[in-house]
Amino acid sequence: MNNLTPLFALIVFIIAFSTAYIINLKYKVNNLSSRYETVDGLRGFLAISVFISHASLWYQYIHENQWASKSYLYSQLGSTSVAFFFMISSFLFISKLLNSKEKGFDWRLFFVSRFFRLAPMYYFSLTIIVITVMIISDWKLKTGMFQFLHEMFLLGTFTVIRDTSINNFGLTYLINAGVVWSLPFEWLFYFSLPLISLIILKKKPPVFYLIISLLFIIGYFYVNAIRIPFLLSFVGGAIAALVVKKKLLENKNSTLLSILILVCLALIPQFENSNNIYCKLLITIVFILIASGNTLFGILNSSTLKLLGEISYSTYLIHGIILFLVFYFGFGLEKAKNLLASEYCKVVFLITPIIVIFSFLCYRGIEKPFMEISKKINN
Repeated sequence: MNNLTPLFALIVFIIAFSTAYIINLKYKVNNLSSRYETVDGLRGFLAISVFISHASLWYQYIHENQWASKSYLYSQLGSTSVAFFFMISSFLFISKLLNSKEKGFDWRLFFVSRFFRLAPMYYFSLTIIVITVMIISDWKLKTGMFQFLHEMFLLGTFTVIRDTSINNFGLTYLINAGVVWSLPFEWLFYFSLPLISLIILKKKPPVFYLIISLLFIIGYFYVNAIRIPFLLSFVGGAIAALVVKKKLLENKNSTLLSILILVCLALIPQFENSNNIYCKLLITIVFILIASGNTLFGILNSSTLKLLGEISYSTYLIHGIILFLVFYFGFGLEKAKNLLASEYCKVVFLITPIIVIFSFLCYRGIEKPFMEISKKINN
């Protein structure tokens, strides 16, 4: 076995699912029934898929010093998963706007809850990254204090302005597998919502939020390139919200539609990444069907998948850190080069339950408590 065969991904999925199943026997992460249960189930696949993609990339990096996949399948496990994450964000919040068309939308509640949803776990992972870099640097500043503080500012603002290394450590991006690149797009979408709501809500947002929205968008595109393929993912999620709101899909759980999802998923790895417009169309079709309630033969109704979905943000932020700690400190990059492909796969299999368990602990200890704090503030 090697890290590029589909069997490698399948085994990691099975181990992750089994670990989550055992956790779910004792701890129910979320006992409340969600309105979009199939989306919750889909989310359970996504963060694990990103982990599998990066685990494959790590083997490539260790042996060839290249952070690039040779497999379209493993490239798409990461790329398509992030596209789905963007669609989920767009779907959920455009749906909220559509459902608030008559009664208005609480913008203060929205921004406070978004900050408390994303920031605590992000700052926790960032703290681990900074400590890791300082340990590697023997706790010595390799840059000036002003430069170091500037780096902390860039990272502390979710790399919206730009990403950066820490303390002149060139492999900083490897510590979390570079996953934070997607967060600026999330914030761009959130800050765009007040302007988007002008064409949805009858009760328009207060001028303050419209000004903030406009300033953020202008500032964002002043320092960042316009990345159309990523923005199209949010468009796909918005289309799904409209389809669901207008109930355009009947017999959504038909065998034919489930087969259509599988066909689309099988076609996606024929493309190098999700940026291709035809690939994006396939992803959008899959998401519309799932968001409409297709359970994919009942798979997406699994409570275990929903648990993996609940802890997916922690998994997304933490899996790269664990991979880095294992291969940089545990083995050492030079010794890791001696690992055969089959040996490397076994190491990843052993890491998988650790990532699921640690993600669960982060959700229980960091994410959920701060979500409760957010509710108290908003109340």
